[in-house]
Amino acid sequence: MRAFLLRRHGAPARLSLTDLPDPEPGPGQVRVRVEAVGLNYAEVLSRRGLYGWAPRLPYVPGMEATGRIDGVGDGVDPSRLGARVVVGTQYGAYAEAVVVGDARALPAMDAWSVEENAAFPVNWMTAWVCLMEMARLRPSDRVLISPAAGGVGTAAVLIASRFGCDVLALAGSDEKLARVRALGDLPPHAALNYRAPGWTEALAREASHRGVDVALEMVGGDVFRAATDALAPLGRVVVAGYAALDYALWNPLSWLRAWRGMPRMSLDRMLKRSNGMLSTHLGYLLKDTAVMGRLWPELVAFTSGHGIRPVVGHVLPFADMPAAHEFMESRRSYGKIVLRV
Repeated sequence: MRAFLLRRHGAPARLSLTDLPDPEPGPGQVRVRVEAVGLNYAEVLSRRGLYGWAPRLPYVPGMEATGRIDGVGDGVDPSRLGARVVVGTQYGAYAEAVVVGDARALPAMDAWSVEENAAFPVNWMTAWVCLMEMARLRPSDRVLISPAAGGVGTAAVLIASRFGCDVLALAGSDEKLARVRALGDLPPHAALNYRAPGWTEALAREASHRGVDVALEMVGGDVFRAATDALAPLGRVVVAGYAALDYALWNPLSWLRAWRGMPRMSLDRMLKRSNGMLSTHLGYLLKDTAVMGRLWPELVAFTSGHGIRPVVGHVLPFADMPAAHEFMESRRSYGKIVLRV
């Protein structure tokens, strides 16, 4: 099979297309013949050596894919052969075949395209866990999402708006904001460009009329600080990423910048403002099959019941994986980047 094997950390060109033997499923495992791969920013950080959940080198990156089961190990029902599934895993999806535990190969959505299915597992489950489980979202809540134009952000905008919440969206360009406004049917004042002059003052004005009950924050630095300043009493911020993280492994000054921009709130501040800070990482939840077994049907039922689908912004050929990484790092992408195998 063809796969992108990462032997050394560094630039996108470090991802080299290699011929590897097809993996064989062991007991309790299935092999999925991959049709499309969803790209995640965590994989960019992994490639650069900045991601703690990554395995040891060398390895095949990739956390989500969709395809059909073409092999089963001992203890797996043979009737699963041929089933369309989506998979979430720690690594291995940048390949024409991936082996995962049987419980991690979940039924694909029949009415969705291959690309939509590839865009679903990681981003949508992350948004669902952050909003519904961590923040305990209520229809009366006002929700701030930053950034709102990526894979998790577009999922969060759709979930929160369909749940009945008032949504405020932050993104890094006016073009992205126009798309996000249309996605969540947001008024102009509810979408702000966090790279434009005066955006923090504009957000503060919005919060002075009515504060934010829930902030889903994935940028860090000044964006995180502005989001937490906008919290209303009893407001909670959920951190699911740190996109502004940027440091060189051998540059101590860059470590200091990264540390200063890291999302954090002091206990004293939370006490005085009656605010809370929560955080989650989907990868560490994957091993809890009881929790994931409960959450997945809830997410599927919500998306199906509200007729919403993942936002696939860009589809590229599998061989263009290094270019896809470069594109994601450029911050010019919108929605989900999917690669067809």
